Amino acid sequence: MKRIHLFLLAAGCLFCSCADDLLKSYEVGKPDNLAEYAYLTDYAPLKEYVDHAKYPNFKLGVAVSANDYVKKQLTYALVNSNFEEVVAGNEMKMASCVSDDGTMVFGPVTDFVETAEAAGIPVYGHTLAWHSQQPVKWLNSLIAPKPVPVDPNAPKESTWVEQVTNGDCEGTDFTCLVGKDGDTGASNVVEGQGVDGSRCIKVHSIDNPSQNWDTQFFVYTPNHTWNAGDKYRFKMQYRADKVAATETQCQNGIGQYMHWTMLPNLSEFPTEWKEYSVEGTIPAEGNGMHTIAFNLNVLKEATDYYFDNISWEAWVEVAGPVKYWESLVNNGDLEGDDVSNYFTTEPSTGGPHPSTIQDGVGVDGSRGIVVQSADNPTQDWDTQFFIRVPEKLTEGTKIHVAFDYRASGDGACDTQSQKEPGQYIHWECIGSPNFTTAWQHWDTEVVVNGTMAGGGEFQSIAFNLAKNKVTTTFYFDNIVFEVEKENVGGIPQTPEEMKENLVPAMEAWIQGMMEGCKGKVHAFDVVNEAISGGNPDREGVYALQHANPEDPDDAKNNFFWQDYLGDLDYVRLAVKFARLYGPSDVKLFINDYNLESWWDNNGKLKSLIKWIERWEADGETKIDGIGTQMHISYYLNPNSQAAIEKSIEEMFKLMVATGKLVRVSELDMGINDENGNAINTADVTEEQHHKMAEFYKWIIGKYLEIVPVDQQWGICQWCVTDSPANSGWRANQPVGLWDLNYNRKHTYAGFADGLQK
Repeated sequence: MKRIHLFLLAAGCLFCSCADDLLKSYEVGKPDNLAEYAYLTDYAPLKEYVDHAKYPNFKLGVAVSANDYVKKQLTYALVNSNFEEVVAGNEMKMASCVSDDGTMVFGPVTDFVETAEAAGIPVYGHTLAWHSQQPVKWLNSLIAPKPVPVDPNAPKESTWVEQVTNGDCEGTDFTCLVGKDGDTGASNVVEGQGVDGSRCIKVHSIDNPSQNWDTQFFVYTPNHTWNAGDKYRFKMQYRADKVAATETQCQNGIGQYMHWTMLPNLSEFPTEWKEYSVEGTIPAEGNGMHTIAFNLNVLKEATDYYFDNISWEAWVEVAGPVKYWESLVNNGDLEGDDVSNYFTTEPSTGGPHPSTIQDGVGVDGSRGIVVQSADNPTQDWDTQFFIRVPEKLTEGTKIHVAFDYRASGDGACDTQSQKEPGQYIHWECIGSPNFTTAWQHWDTEVVVNGTMAGGGEFQSIAFNLAKNKVTTTFYFDNIVFEVEKENVGGIPQTPEEMKENLVPAMEAWIQGMMEGCKGKVHAFDVVNEAISGGNPDREGVYALQHANPEDPDDAKNNFFWQDYLGDLDYVRLAVKFARLYGPSDVKLFINDYNLESWWDNNGKLKSLIKWIERWEADGETKIDGIGTQMHISYYLNPNSQAAIEKSIEEMFKLMVATGKLVRVSELDMGINDENGNAINTADVTEEQHHKMAEFYKWIIGKYLEIVPVDQQWGICQWCVTDSPANSGWRANQPVGLWDLNYNRKHTYAGFADGLQK
């Protein structure tokens, strides 16, 4: 084996500018207990242990800070000497590239990719669609409520609202009243010189100024933005020691010039107190302003200016509540596969169960819901169709229900109010549609009464379809269930509108990333951490992750594309855009954690595999590989350790069985005591370090043993060094192959030994 010495770089030591010299000078430190670690000096750089003749597709990767890598110092040298692929830990995530106003900057990504390319190190892209580290403010702005339209017929309460605090200068808060004194640079609040001996603002101008604005006074409204056309009312009392002229400007923040004129007809400053008052509208040039600036050096002689009783009011028109209809059902046209709002009870299959949608049975040959009744029912409700909404409807709520309907024979129908489908409340709901063999349209508005509401538990309309007592097939299409809402702050966008706004945002983001990579990144985590790990459906498949409405921090810190684009479409769209704008040979992975979950028999991985089948069921979406993060620990409890080893083997076998590429995407390892508690780095014994090394060797060996050569992508080590005590990731845990002083650890040897499988 090749011998390499590792010594710590002294603080402040600079690398040579030449890459070759840099690599030659890369040395990392010796540990204190040299006898225990001396054998590590006989190990070559990690990548030299990859047998590419035996494993031609295997790539040994590492995650680093892209910003550190492009500096061509320690990180750069370590990556290039030990690894064959590099992943940016954060810099290729959406929040790193997209600002709160939607501005996208990919220059740092390009620098990273080109620096790695020059060093012969491919970049693996991480990550395109995720819920964390998103530009939440911008994305939420795209789905924010629409402004409430002003109803010209609605009654209005209009009023002037003061925007200036402490305009009479008698208080202590002068945030809104700021002077730029010609001598001192600040205005003074003076006693006894205001109107009738009160307090006022005093600003002193200077002789022979360079500009009229060398001395200024500002009236500032930090909490109110003035837009073009806004109606305002301004007044003040003012004087000067000498008769003087002034100019007024529109400004944004204080000193941030926008336009040279603002207040009209402001006469010269007299030597006696005078009141100025004006009512007008903000000019176009002042759109977005916060400040009126008074230029006090129009007179080129020094003098003192005084301001008192300052008021700047905004005219606010308050419209009454606007009523609008909010849809409570998804897939109303039934052209999709979502039946979360539609349920059926049939004699042959029981129920209630999700309704059946069929092709060609809807209006004009579209898709529709089919419900089958049978002969001689015992009760009219032996066959039922349900429309179920997520919101519990209370007394007084106005609902709008519409649908197209027909049947294979004529027949009557009753409707009931119910809680969940099958939980009866009342025998009468939205009327009694009579079915015929021709399509008809039902459209009704109903105010929920107390009996229908059932104490506020009403969520479902049940259609009793067995009244005609003979076998009949019933068809439903174009279902509408809306509730009337009132709002004075904005009308929520419909699900269709939100999707319409978000799809271009996702496309622009993925297009920008691909263009920023210059076609040089040929593999990406297209979707990251999609599976929740709980809430299984009828097939036992875990739900996808979604925002938790009961956790305000979840919505504040995360943005779940699937909440708005749908569980199927958000992945399909991300894949579509990645293939549209990425290299023709781009490989796309679904990346997730806890796929080795031994506590649920690899349930999360099994669910992910099922979800991939669902995403690919459209015949267009193609997922190339699965990435398993493997943020694992060695367990000192023998039973726990045996269980995790068994689950890791099973994980690799399940991944292989999909026929897709298999990647260990974020491997790092801590160590847990007998009770399952993490052991801090300083408390890990030499024996325990060796156990971790053996576990690394075992894991890598199992990957190479179980995963066929043509399905191998490789293994990426997520943590180069142990985690510092103040880290946001596995703080104070021994997760690295090097310690914090860049000494090789026993885990380095275990990793290298595993590669020699």
